[in-house]
Amino acid sequence: MDRRSVLKGASGIAAASTLSGCLGFLGGGGGGSQGDAMLWHSMTESEIETFSESLDTYNSNEDADVRAEKTGDLRNRVETTLASGDGPEMYRWAQDWAGGHWERDFLYDASDDLSINPSEQFSEAAVQAINVNGGSATIGLPVSGETVTLLYNKDMIDSPPETFSEMESIMQEYNDPNNGKYGLSHPINAYFASAWMHAFGGYYFQVNDDGEGVTGLDLDETKDGMEFVRDRIWPYIPQDVNPGPQQQVFQSGNAPFAVNGPWIIGTFEESGIDVGVTSFPTVDGNTPSPYTGTSMWYFSARMGDDEDRRDSALSYAEWISTSAERQKAYAEAHSSVPVLSSIDTSELGEQVSGFKGSYEGGIAMPNHPKMSAVWTPTEDAMNAVLLDGANIDSRFDEAAETVRSNWEE
Repeated sequence: MDRRSVLKGASGIAAASTLSGCLGFLGGGGGGSQGDAMLWHSMTESEIETFSESLDTYNSNEDADVRAEKTGDLRNRVETTLASGDGPEMYRWAQDWAGGHWERDFLYDASDDLSINPSEQFSEAAVQAINVNGGSATIGLPVSGETVTLLYNKDMIDSPPETFSEMESIMQEYNDPNNGKYGLSHPINAYFASAWMHAFGGYYFQVNDDGEGVTGLDLDETKDGMEFVRDRIWPYIPQDVNPGPQQQVFQSGNAPFAVNGPWIIGTFEESGIDVGVTSFPTVDGNTPSPYTGTSMWYFSARMGDDEDRRDSALSYAEWISTSAERQKAYAEAHSSVPVLSSIDTSELGEQVSGFKGSYEGGIAMPNHPKMSAVWTPTEDAMNAVLLDGANIDSRFDEAAETVRSNWEE
């Protein structure tokens, strides 16, 4: 199959889609139980509807039999099967697994097999997401971007704040915890709080000029970010760091603002909330920069086993990742950020444009293998400060030492 022909000839979204079988198989006709190529994912039901339409279109137009299967415990299943020499040709997730999976030989470098140049097609953040090994290996293709940003209830707020001081004045107006009302809905973990933690120049992790991963948890700038979260975010939200209680206060109309992502928009709207989406307000002249995620089709090591199946999988990956029509459809349905550089998101409405603003101003979530050792110590330190009143200086110094110790093991 010629992938260049596939990319030029594909058009139209199928009018209907079918989900078949209790195992979650999508698409495909008669090419055996594994079809021409197998894809694994853990998409929501609403995402599956959009995805299955495009997969049916591809299979129909190209006389192909690419199949997909939903699995509830995607990471465990991917890692277990690939470690045993089995598994799918591709699987879909954000880039945070990339470094670890590359180190464990779970991924295939398709740099020499692609018929497109990703750097000419996709946003800078998306290109960073799909490359590992110092940028020399391309181990997937991107399909959408996402991040958290500031949401607001249009029935409560006429226009979004441009500065945090403006936002804080509004939060103070609405905040009344004794009566179940709050100034803000905001889950607190390393990902959701990353915009504020980065706002003063700090960071959890970054790769230095020598290509080495280093932690910045014990930097004064990172501690300034934690102090901001403690003193100017925490007082206006339910005193529970978990997503559920935070989500509920915005969903019930009891908070004017929320910090959340595109995956929650449908839930809020189903509850009758008129959701506005905007970029984070500046903080003392600084621009908060959240971690950004890029959803991608990973190329598994199975691609090295069978050239025909590899070509089938790559053909679909190139087709879906470079189709402006599909990315626009997905953005309109799920408020995700298109990663094709050619797409003008102003055509896609306020919500997508709002998320794109924070996505483009954000920091790509590191796909370095060392990053996996950073999340838990960071969140343990944040929880100790907010829930137990721990000292920021000593607790974040301890977290940094824990990360470095983990790296040495």
